[in-house]
Amino acid sequence: MPGFNHTTENMKTKTLLGFFLLSVMAFCVSACQDDAEIILFSGSELVDETGTCTNTVSSTVLYLNGWEAENIGIANGKGGYSAQSSDETIVTATVIDNRLWLSSHGKKGKVTVTVTDKDGNYVTLPVTVSYGVLTFMCVDQPEFQVSRPSEDMLSLDSESELQEKVNVAMAPYSFINKGDICILRPDDVYHLSEEGTGGKFIYKTEDEQILVEGTYQIEWASLGGKQKKAFVFTYIDKNNVEQQHTFFNFSPYLGTQSSTRERGPITTAWLEEVSDSPYLEGVLPADRTVVYWVDTVISSLSAEDL
Repeated sequence: MPGFNHTTENMKTKTLLGFFLLSVMAFCVSACQDDAEIILFSGSELVDETGTCTNTVSSTVLYLNGWEAENIGIANGKGGYSAQSSDETIVTATVIDNRLWLSSHGKKGKVTVTVTDKDGNYVTLPVTVSYGVLTFMCVDQPEFQVSRPSEDMLSLDSESELQEKVNVAMAPYSFINKGDICILRPDDVYHLSEEGTGGKFIYKTEDEQILVEGTYQIEWASLGGKQKKAFVFTYIDKNNVEQQHTFFNFSPYLGTQSSTRERGPITTAWLEEVSDSPYLEGVLPADRTVVYWVDTVISSLSAEDL
């Protein structure tokens, strides 16, 4: 992991924070059928290889926090295409120059768009309109690591006795558990990790019990004396007190991930410096730092549940 001497097996998982990116697949791709009358496809032209269309579209998603409109190519058929949406309050559909243009109207929902040619042949396209979200799952129990500042930002401390004291002292702080889920809804799926951007988050258990809801913002913060981008999560706790957690993202940093193509689940590490925790008073030497380690598995950008 950049800037930190820490092995993969030492990183445990976490999911209350996390964010940005990451990856998106607006179209569900399916193989072309030889007898298809009308074919819908992504990109500027149909890719047809030995009876298989590699860029055909069988369904699509419009994201209210990013992709609010889309245009899709139309091939085959007899020309003279027209399009009709099953609910124009959610999506309107028009055909211009053999392209299907879809526009959403700020309302979540599902519709079916029907494209028809002049001879009455038709094809249907399921369209979902929702917010794009990123889902993080904590795949192992997070842990605390005693460290000390160094030129590489932080270096793990090898004193097992001190580490054990810190583990005992910080036990009440362990609010993230294996299997917990964090769902991030960026304000803009095109800008997942830029300074000043942010969105909303929900933190819940694996069985869907909501634990925390709040907002997050990307800001510069100090870790081991080095300035790095961090995700700052803010929420109101059960005692009606505002709480804030600053998490740094590594291995890989979400900002390096493309939001324009499918990548599948990735594992990424998060850490929060907790050296100033009141639980550590009288326990932590002045030349030591304690960080809270969490590893998460992040799913691709997807549509928020309707």
